[in-house]
Amino acid sequence: MQKISLVILATGVVAAGLWGVGDYMSRKGEAHGDVVRGQSIAEQTCLRCHTKFAGDPLPDPAITDAPALASFGQRWPLENLEEALAEGISVSHDDLTMPEFTLTPESIADLLVYFESLTDAANAK
Repeated sequence: MQKISLVILATGVVAAGLWGVGDYMSRKGEAHGDVVRGQSIAEQTCLRCHTKFAGDPLPDPAITDAPALASFGQRWPLENLEEALAEGISVSHDDLTMPEFTLTPESIADLLVYFESLTDAANAK
């Protein structure tokens, strides 16, 4: 009986270890994003025209219809922005065309996590 219990225990430990390796391998290379890096990217690019939250003072008075970054997650699922950011978003705000930004998959993940944090903060207000 002890021998069978030991075999079952050992099998469980090995299975758990293999599951952990499998889980790690499935996540290897997966971009999770970093909020601080995302904020830095947004400050260098997005916040030239957009505000963080609705009602914040506009950074450029010539632009009046660029939506607040926090509203992105309220308007649509943020993961839907991933492809648009990778391919280059082509929209206009007022009479100005949004500039093209070249973003890596890592910087896109960083931006999306930052946008999510802003959306969460806006929803909590």
